[in-house]
Amino acid sequence: MTPPYSSVFLLTISPKSPKLFLSYGFEVAAMKRIYSIDLYKLVFAYIIAFFHYGTTISPGPTAAVQIFFILSGFFLARKYYARSHGREGYTQWDYTLDHVKALYPHYLLSLGMLFGYNLARALVYLVKDPSWEALQDIFLRLYELIPELTLLHTSHTWYDPLNYPLWQISALLIAGYFVYGLLCHNEKLSRTLLFPAAILMIQSLLSTGVDIWGNYGLFFLPLLRAFGPMCIGVLAYYFTTLPYYKSLTKHRFAFNLAVLYALVSIFIYAEYRNIFLVTTVVLLWGFWEERSWVNRLFNHRIFRFCGDLSLAVYMNHALVSRFLLARVYIPLENAGTPAPLWQKNAVYFLLLTACSVVTMTMVAKWKKWRRQKAVL
Repeated sequence: MTPPYSSVFLLTISPKSPKLFLSYGFEVAAMKRIYSIDLYKLVFAYIIAFFHYGTTISPGPTAAVQIFFILSGFFLARKYYARSHGREGYTQWDYTLDHVKALYPHYLLSLGMLFGYNLARALVYLVKDPSWEALQDIFLRLYELIPELTLLHTSHTWYDPLNYPLWQISALLIAGYFVYGLLCHNEKLSRTLLFPAAILMIQSLLSTGVDIWGNYGLFFLPLLRAFGPMCIGVLAYYFTTLPYYKSLTKHRFAFNLAVLYALVSIFIYAEYRNIFLVTTVVLLWGFWEERSWVNRLFNHRIFRFCGDLSLAVYMNHALVSRFLLARVYIPLENAGTPAPLWQKNAVYFLLLTACSVVTMTMVAKWKKWRRQKAVL
């Protein structure tokens, strides 16, 4: 049985079927939509957006991106155990293609808007000051669009037209390909050997101060930046299929206190000794447990739009931040009349949200039109 899927930012599936699956000797919960996680994603999407705007909000961008990869691993495992485990024919390549198809409509729309803005600026500079350097800049922007259209990030160059989300999306897709492939190839070996090894690897890299944001070539992105956190997410989901998880949730008061501590610590102490690698898992378990306090508080249909909006915010923030900084706030600073920080952040929040709602609606209508056309 294959339930319908719709992908939102870094979380691979959002199911609608209320039924249960039996797989590999244990019961896998229905592919339910968890609105509390959608809200959680939206908050972290804004955290990353504001960082690229020049405002750092705890827990900061490093932890935020790693947390998103953990979430992705959690839902990757949910998709594997509910849909693909023990089933022939659905490979890591199929999984990657599904994810690309889900991300591409909004990604291409946002990329086109950003590229059009950058190209327009370059053409204006060429008209104002005709030169060979200005013409070269236009050709360079066209050339650099090629890897962006194919969701591939250049391994050695951080170039100006780069759409910020591309860095994380390319890592997500490549790492997801390897993680899903490991599960398909040898699920038991992957859980017992490779995933813990990946966790220890990334933990040691973070603890020793290695710059995980540095660019060390093509294989750096999937293996060091996304692979480890995604494996943590896979293990977090696998634990929910075991009797130990049910035993843990029976101690409701202690379990709820641990989840609340995890929620608070992520926003206050997330980067202290990389505690977010543990607290994110505990918080995911709290969101997954229907009777938990955080689930009862946040898992409501009122937040159903947050998943799609988080993707839109993430995709659009590069364009909105560059436009406001270049057209409004840098000219004000150069004129000696800088805007108050609260005003600067408020305008950014409102404009980014409005732009994201518009693009989210456009993509939703386009997908609906495609589905109707397919039926006809």
